[in-house]
Amino acid sequence: MNYNFQTSDEHLIFHQQDGRSLRTNVVREYFKEICKRCELPMLSPHALRHTHAVHLLESGASLKYVSKRLGHASIKTTADTYLNITEKIEDDAIEKYQQYFN
Repeated sequence: MNYNFQTSDEHLIFHQQDGRSLRTNVVREYFKEICKRCELPMLSPHALRHTHAVHLLESGASLKYVSKRLGHASIKTTADTYLNITEKIEDDAIEKYQQYFN
């Protein structure tokens, strides 16, 4: 079957066949249904954004890169939102600091 899906010029994950973005409420309803079918807790699609940001930071991506990727106006917004969420970032920083002196 050929559905003729076009990719999104804006690199959207959820989009219509022609590449245009879906309305937020449509994505939210689809997401709720998928969570229900998979017997997962109900999460919002916005939770994916937070998860992605934390995974990027924990993997070592720079704060500047993550801030740009999320479209934040400043790095401070990203830092205030995400850096206090994960202990892994703190643990990795301490480990790198210790390795620096060894």
